[in-house]
Amino acid sequence: MTTPRAPFAARFVAIPAAVVLTVGSLGCGVIDTVRNVVDTAGVLSEFSDRLGKAAGLTYTAEYRIEGSDSDTVSYVQQPPNTATVKGDGRMIFTPEHMIFCGPTAGRVTCQKAPNHAAATGDPTLLAGVAGPGFITPEIALGMVALAALVPDADVETSERTIAGQKSLCADVTGIKDPNAAADTVAQDFSVCVTESGVLAAFNGTTDTGENASLELSGYSDRVDGSAFAPPAGAEIVDVSVIQS
Repeated sequence: MTTPRAPFAARFVAIPAAVVLTVGSLGCGVIDTVRNVVDTAGVLSEFSDRLGKAAGLTYTAEYRIEGSDSDTVSYVQQPPNTATVKGDGRMIFTPEHMIFCGPTAGRVTCQKAPNHAAATGDPTLLAGVAGPGFITPEIALGMVALAALVPDADVETSERTIAGQKSLCADVTGIKDPNAAADTVAQDFSVCVTESGVLAAFNGTTDTGENASLELSGYSDRVDGSAFAPPAGAEIVDVSVIQS
């Protein structure tokens, strides 16, 4: 999870150059679509740059989940380690291991498995720790990346101050699933990222159909190292693959 996010930028920032090379051979009817793709890719470039800066940050971000009266969810990063924490629930990633902790029969049990990068954005595992409504920075920024590939998508930016952090926001509308029926339109979403690259807010539906709505409620450039270890007294079970 803590590898630099530059591949997002490398993959999609190239879109404008490729589009410009083909503009001369396209009819007038598609010029507006081409321009929209270029603009969307430009927004993605800004967000990718910010996320790339955050890859090496040490910080603790606390999030308030809309519709939840329970404890806040913390996202803790101290490269190369990251953790999503809510009470005794934890999803921890280190270069060697993934650790998933949750209550089982009245006690805290943690599964410990070799690190598989593909599990970092598993919505089922995240929901098992943080509950519904929470997503990781990778998922939120990935949604913006997908929007850059949709010709009919519109992306507008604005600025907000969230939990004392100046943030750039993108409101994405008009997304159509190319594999769905012509009248099927995905829900719009918005995402905000701080100047340092920390996810500040997200509201909408992810590409996996999960509803998410969170906002930064606290930020610190310090971390509690215990976030990267199972809670005291937890039972630890070694597994090959973590099960939700």
